Amino acid sequence: MPRNRQQIPKAEREAVLVDSAWELFAVKGYKGTSLTEVGKAAGVAANAVRWYFPTKDDLFAATLDRLFLRERERVEADPVIGGDPRRQLVAFLADLEAYRGLHREAYDRMDESPALADVYSRMWEWLEGRLLAAVASRLSEGADVEPVADMAHVLFEGLLVSARELDRPVEEFIDLLMEALVAVAAAR
Repeated sequence: MPRNRQQIPKAEREAVLVDSAWELFAVKGYKGTSLTEVGKAAGVAANAVRWYFPTKDDLFAATLDRLFLRERERVEADPVIGGDPRRQLVAFLADLEAYRGLHREAYDRMDESPALADVYSRMWEWLEGRLLAAVASRLSEGADVEPVADMAHVLFEGLLVSARELDRPVEEFIDLLMEALVAVAAAR
């Protein structure tokens, strides 16, 4: 006999909603997706969606958080990439390039949505950590990395949300950034 909804753990029900929402957001975007559609795709009423995720932004944040976490875990566990922070950056950003429209929509909503701002804050922290680790090996001890982190933040925003088509691989952007950041830090 199939389990009824009360027998299914809350985390499992939330996961179904997040999966359903991701499929819709990926195809229709944030603006083109309604909570009613998400509920229907997950087999629950729209009001039930709000019980788990009070706002559409909360659901959107949960879907992006899952995407970032999965991608981060994938690149960190990839034996070819290994613990190389530069390779992790390149793989992570290259794989997320297909979702730049969603990143743009989330970025536009961050000032109004603490949930989205929190998700992006954690992602940028990880990205900056990878970049600083990659650049650190090229810098002399005691070099000022503060400008490096600020500049990296701006670049990552651009790579994630720019409407402009990239005319070169993400790897080239990362390498150019690292060279520029090392030169700036060394000059200070």
